[in-house]
Amino acid sequence: MNRGLGAVLLAMALGGCAAAPQRIYGPGQLRRELMRRAPERPELGEIVPFEIPAAAAARAKEIVDGLRPPASDRAKVTALVEAMFDPAGFGLAYAEVETVGAERALRRRSGNCLDLANVFIGLSRAVGVRAEYLDASHRVHEVREVAGGMTLRSGHVTAAVDVGDERVGLDFARLGPVQRYRLMDDVEAVAHFHNNRGWDLIDRAMASGGAVDWEAALSEFEAAVAIEPEFAAGWNNAGIAQARLGRRRQALERYRRAAECNPKLAAPRVNLASLLLQMGDAQGAVSELEEALRAEPGDPKVLGLLRSAKAAASGQ
Repeated sequence: MNRGLGAVLLAMALGGCAAAPQRIYGPGQLRRELMRRAPERPELGEIVPFEIPAAAAARAKEIVDGLRPPASDRAKVTALVEAMFDPAGFGLAYAEVETVGAERALRRRSGNCLDLANVFIGLSRAVGVRAEYLDASHRVHEVREVAGGMTLRSGHVTAAVDVGDERVGLDFARLGPVQRYRLMDDVEAVAHFHNNRGWDLIDRAMASGGAVDWEAALSEFEAAVAIEPEFAAGWNNAGIAQARLGRRRQALERYRRAAECNPKLAAPRVNLASLLLQMGDAQGAVSELEEALRAEPGDPKVLGLLRSAKAAASGQ
């Protein structure tokens, strides 16, 4: 493998062998499940993130069939990863680009972490290797402040396969060892896909100095939580979009829902506190910030905001 590109394969200890709930869906199955979960958003079935063109699936089979038999799953995985980044194969490159799904990433010949995972999963499943999404957001996540001090969150999603007696995770962005991880089903991965797309809309506008299309970003975040109602980052980001659109009540509801979904996540409580301060409820902001510090002790931003909230509360 060209070490300047590609993915790092990281071995992880396998868990028990108890039967797992369904995590893998065929494209048609997934579209039906998305329709069941979000019947009011039929357009969400238009993109299945891991779906690849028939020509790419056929090429993956050619690559695997060309291995010296009997080819192990590990050999297949290695060959597919090499082909993903080989100019003579699929010619992909890692890049901080917008999230578009496997089909468009193959056409564009570049992808971010999630889209490279989408491509890998599509290719692997095409040759009969069980590839799944891996949530490593506890290990690395992106946090960015937008105007008004609100904190936007995006997780880190990659892929994993079982090869022999070990599970192998793929780290496309060279972010370091996967010491802890959580396998995700395909439905939750679609929620991450839409959350990333909302993030992308904001990120591109901020980078160019243009106006953010908050309605479009909100549509993506709301799609994420319609698909996965316990997705805390999606609720938090939907709250930010609602707040930027001037809909404070809706923003408060979404921040509170995010905090309920993941009490260990400080961002929604910080955002909630910032909004409460703007609305003149300093004591409410103090309570939320104290909870945020329990989630992430010593965070300097939270400590600074808490001092401001306490000063405002004492003057009320």
